[in-house]
Amino acid sequence: MTLFKNDQWAVTEEGLQSIKPGAPYEYYISADRLLEKGGAGRGEVYDWPLQLAEKTWVDLEAFIQAYRKAIEIHVGKYSGAVDQDLLELSIQKGREEAARI
Repeated sequence: MTLFKNDQWAVTEEGLQSIKPGAPYEYYISADRLLEKGGAGRGEVYDWPLQLAEKTWVDLEAFIQAYRKAIEIHVGKYSGAVDQDLLELSIQKGREEAARI
């Protein structure tokens, strides 16, 4: 069931996923992984804004909108609480990465 969607992303009961035709590729992030920091974020920021910024097909602003909504909707499904300052820094780093590509 879709809880939120925009042109490229949908928040579902299970997590966050890309949707066609806005997204040419399938991409899925389970709710329990929304606040991961060990990959693209190198333990310093949340991974997903950086990781998705590296993909040329991603509308980063659409992703950010859906990512924020997914974090809001899925409270309790991921470990820990959202650090708002870290979230904003993660989004800023994602935007910087997208601007480089």
